[in-house]
Order: sequence, then C-alpha cells, then structure tokens
Amino acid sequence: MRVSGNYNRHSAMKIKQLTFILLILSILISCRRGYKVEADKVYYESWNEGSGQNKRLVEQVDAKTFKELSFDCDCDFEFGKDKDHLFIDGELIKNIDPNTFQFIRNYVFRDKHSAYFFGFYNNIQDCVIKGVNPDKIEFIKYPWAKAGNILIHGGDTVTIADINDFIPIDDDWGKTKSHIINNNQILYGADVKTFKITSSFQGKDKNYNYEFGAINEDDFKKTSYKTFDFANKDFCQTEPIVFVDVYDSLVSYTDDSDKPIELVEKLKEKNFAISNIRYLNWAGASKIIQVSLTNNKCKCIVEKLYRYDYGKPPETKNIFKVTERIYCEPK
Repeated sequence: MRVSGNYNRHSAMKIKQLTFILLILSILISCRRGYKVEADKVYYESWNEGSGQNKRLVEQVDAKTFKELSFDCDCDFEFGKDKDHLFIDGELIKNIDPNTFQFIRNYVFRDKHSAYFFGFYNNIQDCVIKGVNPDKIEFIKYPWAKAGNILIHGGDTVTIADINDFIPIDDDWGKTKSHIINNNQILYGADVKTFKITSSFQGKDKNYNYEFGAINEDDFKKTSYKTFDFANKDFCQTEPIVFVDVYDSLVSYTDDSDKPIELVEKLKEKNFAISNIRYLNWAGASKIIQVSLTNNKCKCIVEKLYRYDYGKPPETKNIFKVTERIYCEPK
C-alpha cells in the first residue's frame, strides 16, 4: 500500500505539535513556585533562568500549622503563615501578626497593629508604614494615600497641614495650594504656580532647579567660608551661596546634628532670628537640617547638608560629608 506524501507531512506536523505541547507542559510543571510541606518540614520552591528550579528549607516554621495564603491582589508574592509567623516567598517576615494579616488595597496590607506597603521597597523586612493607624487610611490614587494629616507615598510618609488640598500629579509628584511634593519630600519654598516637572526626581520653578526634594547644588555659587567677608556682606542682597570648606572631615550625623550651625550663628550676630527648624531626609540616606531666619528686610534659609558617603562601609560611624549653604529673599 502506498502512503501519500501529504499524509506523511500531516503526521509529522501533528507529532511536532504534540511534542511542543508536552514540552510547554513540562516547563510549566517544572517551574513550580510556592510552598511544599513534607513530613515536619516546609520547603519553598522557585525558578529562575539562571539556576532553574530551586527548593529550599523554610526556617523557623511550624509545619503542623503552616498553610498558604491567597489574596485578591496582583502582587507577585507567595504568602504563607503558621501559628506565629508570616512568610513571603519563603522568608519569615518579622513583627507582623499572621492571624490578623489581610490585604486592603493598592499593595497595602495590615494586621491588628500596623499597615504595610509591598509595592516597592528596599528591604522587605522594613515595609511598615510608620506612624499610621491602619483604620484611618484613605486611598487617593496609587501609590498615594492619607491618614489624617499624614500623606502616604508607598511606604513613606510626610505630615502636611493642607492635606485635604492634595492632588496627585503622577506616581512621583503631587501638590497642594501651598506645597510641591516629590514622593515623601516637601519642596519647601518652591513656587507652586510656576513649578514644572522635568523627571521623576527633578523639577524647576521661576527661581530654582530642584533635585531629590531640595534645590539643586548647581544653583549655588561655591564660596570659601574661610575667606568670605561676613562683616561687610548684606545677606539680603547676596546670591545663593554654598560654603565648601566649613568642614574638613566626615562626621557622624547622630553626633553632629545637635551642634551649632556656623552660618546660623553668623546670621544671629546680624540680628536675624530663627523662625523654624526642619530635619529632612534627602537623596537616600543623606540628611538636611534646614533653618529659617528673618530680620526686618528679608527671610533667609540656611541648610546644613549631610551627604552620605556610599564609598564607606555602612558600619562606619563618621560617614557624612557636610557643607552649609544659604539663600535669601526679600519680605
């Protein structure tokens, strides 16, 4: 009996299709992600392109009371719990009550004590939304929310007096009638009417360029503190200045932050009075102490900038490079 060429071709095609389907099913089965209880142990299985299928023992888990958790959330996590602990992707998450842990909305979860944000983070063990009562959270638009006068951006917060006027601009920027906000940073002094966003962390108004919640350093003239003529200088008429040589060595923020600020002391000698002091986070682990001072002619802002030196080991005590700067405006 003679078999036609078309029959052979169709048979070969069906075999290839079946082989492809079986291959896909094999990959899907082998790429399992989740928990597996075996005897008195719990394992977490995962897969990645580099090492393929992985299986590791979950530490500090009670296998008898362990169970997987599922939530109506598009989070890319595998949750589990035992009688005492919560687990995410096989990692024990500290200080969360597993028995009251539940999903709220927009990657925000809660237990009986606190709220947690798992949308984006640096450390999954530090996702608590600090200082916020989970019963008070009101969602605005991802990733923005509020609780009382506390504005929430992801897992970070900032207190805003006119929070009811807050309008989100995009995922990184928002505004009220009196403030521009970048993530959880208020751009103090920024002109709301003329402010324009230039990137996720940069913007500008009619006066200055801003970066990471503060005026860009390029907007300040670099000056020597040691040769500056403080006695004869009218600060109300002075352009923005940064003094680059006030400090000769790295310092500890904890030890240094309560010490007098050199520029503040100079202005007090010229009859300026302190009206406000703010302690701000800036660009990752860096810090700013911002002091507002006034006299009968103008208002000046003195900022002591603590720039974190990422080239040093994190356990280094003296790890901040410090500069001081000033800018003033007429009353």
